[in-house]
Amino acid sequence: MSDRIAACQFEPVIGDIDANLESIRALGSDLRTDVAFAVFPELCVTGYDLETVADLATSVPGPITNSLAEIAGSIQCLLAVGLPERDGDDLFNTTVVVSGDGVEAAYRKQYPWGAEAEVFSSGEEPTTVETPVGTVGLCCCYDLNFPEVGLEYAQLGCDILAVNAAWRTSYLPDWRLLSRARARDGPFYVVASNHTGDQHGRNHAGHSLVAGPDGRIRSEGDTKNGVVSAPVTVSDLEQAHEQNPVRATRSSDQD
Repeated sequence: MSDRIAACQFEPVIGDIDANLESIRALGSDLRTDVAFAVFPELCVTGYDLETVADLATSVPGPITNSLAEIAGSIQCLLAVGLPERDGDDLFNTTVVVSGDGVEAAYRKQYPWGAEAEVFSSGEEPTTVETPVGTVGLCCCYDLNFPEVGLEYAQLGCDILAVNAAWRTSYLPDWRLLSRARARDGPFYVVASNHTGDQHGRNHAGHSLVAGPDGRIRSEGDTKNGVVSAPVTVSDLEQAHEQNPVRATRSSDQD
């Protein structure tokens, strides 16, 4: 296991699904050929705007995930992408993982932030997906603040925690700190994708990143659209588990 993971960041156009899909396609085309799993920001298919998501929400699977699958197939890379999901009368802030074959997994954000709780229902469970780079757990934005989310994924044996977010500039120090902390909690890699730019007065921080299982940042973006990536290796994971044997300690405590 030595392929790469990537975090892609851009400024979505609120309400313009076609433009945002083209941005996803363009960034996907810029990925290195050895990237096996790439993460895109929270609600990036529609833009982060709570007033419009209900009108733009999609079924999963559905037409939007079909478009994402076409992109994933064309670049031969698994993509984790944020979108608003409609399921009957409920809306969810959802992260879908798609391959060229379609939807491989869908995670519903468990902890809506602020006014999101007035729009979205809460997800109720963690979601994992098997990838060429190992077992990935899915997490969205404010979920990152909850150590128990990361710990549950550690108990599920995840190698990577994938985070997509619409994290504002005023909270940038927290973004970097919490990404590193969750990586250390695992221990596992954290690949975290954030919005750039300004959407309806929300100034987003960018700084998408990959943190290693030792908690150190391996690659980090700035405030511009772009991609960051880093390799995933078995030796890094094994060394992290040896130096920080929290998984083994937890398991022995439960016996």
